[in-house]
Amino acid sequence: MAQPDQSPGDGRTGLTVAAVIAAVCLVAAIVATGLWVSERTGAASVRADRASAAELDASYRDFATTVMTKLMTIRQETLSEDVDEIVGLIEGDFSEQFAPRRDSYEDVVTTTNVVADGTVSAAAVEHSYPDRAEVIMAIDQTIGNPKADEDQDRQYRVRVTVNRHDDGVMKVSGVNFIP
Repeated sequence: MAQPDQSPGDGRTGLTVAAVIAAVCLVAAIVATGLWVSERTGAASVRADRASAAELDASYRDFATTVMTKLMTIRQETLSEDVDEIVGLIEGDFSEQFAPRRDSYEDVVTTTNVVADGTVSAAAVEHSYPDRAEVIMAIDQTIGNPKADEDQDRQYRVRVTVNRHDDGVMKVSGVNFIP
């Protein structure tokens, strides 16, 4: 059988096919690299968002802990200043309930000579949003009363609502005791 003569165009056809295959592989590699980089960027963004949310939750929890510790600790020598500080850290319904009764609260504490130490033994953010959170807390309080032979230990479970304003300032707007 006679072999057909190879024409000069046959070599070019093979080169053209090879060039097309190489170009398709190059495009596929570029697309795959782009997708990989995009995925990594997205994952980094998710990690950053989670870290930011965890940081905000910690701020809510720490603020609620500070306010409740101040609220549950009673000192005769700094009573008025302590109440002033508490009033500055609260707002909304809680402020409307607490602030008008501040004088009677101070009178009772002064008259009875009661002292108390409050400690937050556990706290966790139950619900969190950019502008508010609800924090569940366990609080231990030891109350000393000169009329009693022994100090009284009490435990409370509370849900504290913390609001965060646009300027970053936080205030407690609600304290609800949990049975």
